[in-house]
Amino acid sequence: MSGGIDSFVTALLLRQQNYEVTGVVLDLWETADLSAIEEHCRRWHIPLLHREGQDCFRQKVVDPFVNAYRNGLTPSPCCNCNPLVKWKLLQEVADEAGIENIATGHYVRIEERQGRYYFRKGVDAQKDQSYFLWGVSQNVLKRALTPLGEYTKKQVKEWAMAHGYECLAKKPESMGVCFLKQKDYRDFIMAYSGEGNMQEKGEIVDRNGRLRGWHTGLLHYTVGQKRGIPSGEEGPLYVSEIDVRHNRIIVASKAELYTSVLWVEQINAVCLDELLGKDIEIKIRGVGLNPQGYIRAELLPDGRLKLILEDPAWAVAPGQPVAFYKKDLLLGGGIASKGA
Repeated sequence: MSGGIDSFVTALLLRQQNYEVTGVVLDLWETADLSAIEEHCRRWHIPLLHREGQDCFRQKVVDPFVNAYRNGLTPSPCCNCNPLVKWKLLQEVADEAGIENIATGHYVRIEERQGRYYFRKGVDAQKDQSYFLWGVSQNVLKRALTPLGEYTKKQVKEWAMAHGYECLAKKPESMGVCFLKQKDYRDFIMAYSGEGNMQEKGEIVDRNGRLRGWHTGLLHYTVGQKRGIPSGEEGPLYVSEIDVRHNRIIVASKAELYTSVLWVEQINAVCLDELLGKDIEIKIRGVGLNPQGYIRAELLPDGRLKLILEDPAWAVAPGQPVAFYKKDLLLGGGIASKGA
């Protein structure tokens, strides 16, 4: 229970469905103010447990986030946090307390098919969070409950107001990476790592090695970015690659950032063979445009997947998560790698 509307409405919906509900507060980054959460739980006679997880969160989420940017990658920390921290800690608390199920306020649905458990997209397309959950294990998924997957955010707010929780319904929604606290990720990384090498001036070159200008520090650039990149005679140029070893930004025209081939590593799938089947789509979030159409996947000897796209993707950055779907069913996911 985070103190927000989603987790609290989840608890009340489960109570209505005759579940015996215990709340859990995860202390992951900064010690939470428990007063409001405790007040809500007392009103509804919901026992509240507290779990310390700051060391785990730092090791599994924050450190990889910082190291990824230092290596020229574009990470998504939520894809680490969910399977390696939040759902894992909830499972541990449930096991210690002898509780059968775990539940969260994610806008996703869960479905069993022939003994396998899958996330499905939530009915609210704008709030669907399945993209961040492909790393959650079957052991966790088979005992998980996500009642908000059947609701839109508007319905959740209306439900809270109807039950006397107008304050929660009107509370501003937290957005972005939680541990950044609305700060710029570059400022956070510099303060956290205490290193200035990502701020050193360096060359901007095109794919032929021709000097096009100078950058102000690799940390200020991501694949697909146009801001801060000088234009050429051929028109605007975009970041195509971040070369950490040589402290260079490699740029190209917009057309050159389209690709019909991707490589994906760190695969986690409900059933790997399903990713190699037909009618599979992918989702990639970031600066780039999400590819439309189906993909064809080939399993490589090193365990990565090579994806052939029916329609090209634009500005895919190494380090970005790639989620695999068949219609609204989440089959698995992985991390975009730097290529062959």
